[in-house]
Amino acid sequence: MTDTKPFMEENDVLKQFMELLNQQNMREQSQDFMELFKYAAGMQLQLAVMADELQGVRQQLSQLQENQPKQVKENLMAKVERIQEKITDLSVRLSAIKDHLVETAVEAVNAFKEKGRTEMCRVVQKGISSVKSALADYREHLIGDNQKQQSDSYGVA
Repeated sequence: MTDTKPFMEENDVLKQFMELLNQQNMREQSQDFMELFKYAAGMQLQLAVMADELQGVRQQLSQLQENQPKQVKENLMAKVERIQEKITDLSVRLSAIKDHLVETAVEAVNAFKEKGRTEMCRVVQKGISSVKSALADYREHLIGDNQKQQSDSYGVA
């Protein structure tokens, strides 16, 4: 059974933050924040599906008929392993982004309580800006990896 306590705490923090934004007539910021959070969570789910599919590919490759050249099978298994490593890395990065957004929500609520709306807005903007920057960096990294993977795929056989 998985531990749901961190999820529940995360959910409570986000709920409190969204309520505060709505009370301050900041519905657009609330929607933007949640879209970013849902995007990261959705990508994590997609990566989990991809990891499951790769496990199936791994099983299929292990069952390749013996008449297949050993080098082809080994090259394909190595490529699957590299893809699995990239999926794991990206999943860890997305988890860090979600954690950062939750931390931003906590900091924003505290900033509002201590210094008011202007400070809360500054905290939120800073948090969202760093997440967008991180996502852009990940995107560039993935594009570069994809281009390298495509150029390497010509050498499978």
